[in-house]
Amino acid sequence: MTGKHISYAVQNVEGLSYSPGGVSKVALVTEGGGQRGIFTAGVLDAFLEHGFNPFSLLIGTSSGALNLASFICGQHHHAYRVITEATTTAKFFDIYRYLSRRGGLDLDWLIEQTKTELLLDWQRGCQNMRHRTVLATASNMAFHQASYFDLASDDRTLSLKASCSIPGLSHQHVVANEEQWVDGGLCAPIPVQEAYNRGYRHIVVVRTVPIEQRFDHCWMTNIQRMLGKTKAASMIALLLEHEKNYRQTQEFLNNPPDDATIYEIHPRKPLSSKLIGSDIEALDTDYQKGHRSGRYFLNTIGRHLNNECVQDSNQYQPYAQGGGE
Repeated sequence: MTGKHISYAVQNVEGLSYSPGGVSKVALVTEGGGQRGIFTAGVLDAFLEHGFNPFSLLIGTSSGALNLASFICGQHHHAYRVITEATTTAKFFDIYRYLSRRGGLDLDWLIEQTKTELLLDWQRGCQNMRHRTVLATASNMAFHQASYFDLASDDRTLSLKASCSIPGLSHQHVVANEEQWVDGGLCAPIPVQEAYNRGYRHIVVVRTVPIEQRFDHCWMTNIQRMLGKTKAASMIALLLEHEKNYRQTQEFLNNPPDDATIYEIHPRKPLSSKLIGSDIEALDTDYQKGHRSGRYFLNTIGRHLNNECVQDSNQYQPYAQGGGE
């Protein structure tokens, strides 16, 4: 017997009649996906508008971690601005600079923006994390294992950079604690199993792809062997490792343990946004899709979770709508 997996795509009737009982604590898990994280930004902005945060554990991978930073700091529309204003500029990523090997994703510049032009209010964020754990997922290149940086106690700059360092697009690994780190999506693309292992049995997952989407390039294994010990072969190996971990995670999501309930917020169809290089129209469209999905979740299961998980009203301090810009 497996646990419950409930889809909360807009217009999906599956979750309309479901009402949980005995929920003592809830975790939130956010997938990465580069600029496709604009969907997650819309979901979390809907949560902020309604003061909804029953979560005592929040785990994000890559752009999902950046989204959680904006969310825990209570800053409505902040993640939207980071994606539309910062990640769309040539200062962050320029295809000609990348192809000429003069640089890939400039994560130093991106994180610097969250300290200047797109300031994250970590004073408020630390207040909101007093009774919560917020983690950014990164992959250790030496052991090929996921690790989880605590945004309340670890170096936030290094934690977020490590989580977002996409192999192939970032020419250099991030070094933290004398270890090399890359994007958390390599080893834990959707860190739902980590939430379960930490004792959470009610887990809200925000995806940036439809739940039925599959990634399978196993046929590239033969090409990898032909390339020998080359950089191209190493990149193929990382791709295959990511896809293997993704399939294992999807299996967990689709067939959770019998004591677990997964509430999955996701787009019904592939988003218009891409990993990188999306235009503003596509990003705006996908943000609105996420925002509608967030409102749909709140109007169905969200109100039950909020009532079940009693929170001290002083524990979470969001900005007023539009604040923090």
